[in-house]
Amino acid sequence: MNGLKKTEVLMASYKDNTSQSKSWIFDLGTTIHICSQKELFNSLVVKEEGTVKMVDGLAYEVIDTGTVKVTERDETVSTLEAVRYIPEIRYNLISIKVLDEEG
Repeated sequence: MNGLKKTEVLMASYKDNTSQSKSWIFDLGTTIHICSQKELFNSLVVKEEGTVKMVDGLAYEVIDTGTVKVTERDETVSTLEAVRYIPEIRYNLISIKVLDEEG
């Protein structure tokens, strides 16, 4: 592969009744869950969280932190805790590291 690392990305998406696509990326590199769509949160705790620096070197402001319920294809509902709300992020990120730590 000409010295390049092989990269694998697992991505899930769905459409709700507004026909707006909601994409989630299962990310091995991030240490937190991030969601850019406020309407997906079940609850939000308004507090100053500071900024999150992404791999592109840019820092994004965290607006809130909350919980998001994700429904899988088999109708299983999973709850993601401590999800950071960052409206400027293009995709919603699910941290594989956090999922592994939580079991």
